[in-house]
Amino acid sequence: MYELPTSIFINDIEYTIRNKGDFRMVLDCLAALQDPELENEYKVITALMIFFEVFESYADINTHSKHLEPMVREMFKFINGGQEGSPGANKNTTLIKWKEDCQIICAAVNNVAGHEIRVVPYMHWWTFLGYFMSVGQSVLSTVVSIRYKISRGKRLEKWEQDFKKENPQYFKTTVSKEEQEWVDYIKAMWDKGGAD
Repeated sequence: MYELPTSIFINDIEYTIRNKGDFRMVLDCLAALQDPELENEYKVITALMIFFEVFESYADINTHSKHLEPMVREMFKFINGGQEGSPGANKNTTLIKWKEDCQIICAAVNNVAGHEIRVVPYMHWWTFLGYFMSVGQSVLSTVVSIRYKISRGKRLEKWEQDFKKENPQYFKTTVSKEEQEWVDYIKAMWDKGGAD
């Protein structure tokens, strides 16, 4: 409960998490999971290859095929700080775009951490996640709040409308077909894995 895991056990087999679970590695996984140029199954495979040390090449996926579903489930659980659920599987939109929002994410987390997180040689994902969950008022929280309202069809305040107009890079007006297919795919994979 108070430990920072660096490996995962599946059927008594230990699978080491790459880079001891460093936050940059997990952000790479999240970027792969949101990559619009990858087909859904390759998003998950790419994330697995980034996440687990056992995967050095695509051929290793076949070698461990009987454990892929629990590996996906455990990877998502790790990404969620030890909680069940699939990351980014919001029905309407992805409120955090990990790659595109990098600068505002780092600025907000730096403020909480009290230092530049990108220069530390190692920071466990759960430590980063703790900082991230402690972010207060910031550009990031404003962007996420406005995205949330948009995704729910709620009316924006005048200042939020102005912010959105002045910062169009943070807002897309619709969810693409590919994004919705990805959300449906990841939810189905999670539900299937949860049935074991």
